[in-house]
Amino acid sequence: MRNLNTRKTLLMVLVCLWSCSLYSQDKIQDSLSVSSKIDSVYILQKKMYKEIRNEPLSNKRYGVEFNIFRLLMIEESVSLSGGFSLFGVNRQAEIAFPIFYSSPEDPKDLKELTIDCHFRYFLGNTQNGFYLSGFTRYAYLRGYLGDDGLHFFDDETVDTRSCENKIGIGVGVGYRKFSYKGLYWGVSLNFGRYIIGKNDKFYGSFLSNDDDSKTIMDFEFLKFGFAF
Repeated sequence: MRNLNTRKTLLMVLVCLWSCSLYSQDKIQDSLSVSSKIDSVYILQKKMYKEIRNEPLSNKRYGVEFNIFRLLMIEESVSLSGGFSLFGVNRQAEIAFPIFYSSPEDPKDLKELTIDCHFRYFLGNTQNGFYLSGFTRYAYLRGYLGDDGLHFFDDETVDTRSCENKIGIGVGVGYRKFSYKGLYWGVSLNFGRYIIGKNDKFYGSFLSNDDDSKTIMDFEFLKFGFAF
């Protein structure tokens, strides 16, 4: 009789232990599931916070910019580079209108004015960081007819003056860093070619990088702006 009671007691203990084991496993699985959900929500919140915090242009629609280096170097030779931007048309892009003006010290050298229209598409989720762009350019050139060869004598005469209107297209890559206070800085590299207008028409300095050639090649590094 005693052995029977002992067996019953042992069986009840084993059943209790097995039940407790199953309950503990369920609790552990529930805890892991809750912990996994909390981690997922936390990661999502961090991602959302990062994206929200990376939108310095969320309440800004326009921007103006200038190349500070060119402004500081103005003397008898004038060279200006600036532009106007639209940020509110597409919140993953920027529509910019860069303007460049150059009037060299030598009156025989080429004077030029270019006006561009750029569509810059940002590679991230917001209007900040790296971008790819496509652009069109209008160029007005005024100078003396000739070539860009080597000129060894100061008394060489270039006396036929003319002007030219040109239109070109191209692509580019760049980087923009915007602040929440409105200030921003950018660097860009653009490459293209003229499709309308005559090329290599004017006299100019040897190896001069101007818009008289067929190829468009621009690099901007010290361009600062303000968004509003």
